[in-house]
Amino acid sequence: MSDTLKTVLVDGGSPVAVSDEDTRFIYNLLPVGEFYDKRYGHVSITNSKLQQMAENFGKYPSYEVPVKLGHDDGAKSPGKVIGIEAKPEGLEITMTVDQQTAQDINGKQYRYMSAEYDDDYYDKATGQRVGPVLLGAALVNQPAHPYVAPLVLADDINPKERNDDSMNELEDLRLQLSDMKAQKAQAEAELEAERQKNSKEAEESAKKIADLEAENKALTEEREKVEEARNEAETKALCDKWTANGIPPKVVDMVRPLLLAKTSRIFRLSDKPEDERPAMKFFDDMFEAMSKVPMGQISHSDKPEVELSEYDKAIKRGQAIAAIVNGKEE
Repeated sequence: MSDTLKTVLVDGGSPVAVSDEDTRFIYNLLPVGEFYDKRYGHVSITNSKLQQMAENFGKYPSYEVPVKLGHDDGAKSPGKVIGIEAKPEGLEITMTVDQQTAQDINGKQYRYMSAEYDDDYYDKATGQRVGPVLLGAALVNQPAHPYVAPLVLADDINPKERNDDSMNELEDLRLQLSDMKAQKAQAEAELEAERQKNSKEAEESAKKIADLEAENKALTEEREKVEEARNEAETKALCDKWTANGIPPKVVDMVRPLLLAKTSRIFRLSDKPEDERPAMKFFDDMFEAMSKVPMGQISHSDKPEVELSEYDKAIKRGQAIAAIVNGKEE
């Protein structure tokens, strides 16, 4: 290695001394943050992950971590990673590349770097799980990580000024990332609050509906009880009235179940709606039109034949009426 040294800078890094034979520089290879890539899904770069990666460096992998020209396994490797450090802003790597690669970087042939790592690496000798491991660093133009800084070597800018610019850019990126995290956290909190509110409102609505249904059921049952009691009272009054007025009790007893039945309280005398008549009215009119049998003739079995035959006629008329109401003909 030549003894001639010069100072160079890389965006995302700090000024270092390099020889004429190779270029050694520092670069923030994995900025802390979260992003989504359709190839990998959700990617989260955390400080704890980078700390484990730094602890595993030098132990895993078993080979030197290469600096490659692209991500292909067979890509040329003009340099290597010689050190890494987990910092609050990301994984800072120290690497060396040959002079041709340094010139290509200055000539904008490669504008960014992209990390190759394994989140869940296993020791190949023991099969032991060791966690995140850095496997390589690739010179690329289309990095997956959206927060990596542009890669620029420069020996024609004052190192302090260049370093200040780099730090400012990095600080801006950190602030942007912090804002994004805060906005995401706020959006998630608002979404959760809205979800809980909707869930609570849904529960309250469901309870109100259940209460209303129970109240409606109770009211319906109460109305049915009142209606049954009213119908029973009206039936009894009608039957007692016509029994007392000369309708044979046997005829009245035939009609009584029809008046009490829930399904026959309205009679349709034709297909026309206006011909519908309440059962009470129907039988009241029918009894009104029937021949009456004096009560004394009904209560003794030794009455004259003509009186008994009138009674029997009344019974037959009652049976015929009951059969017609029930949908039968005799």
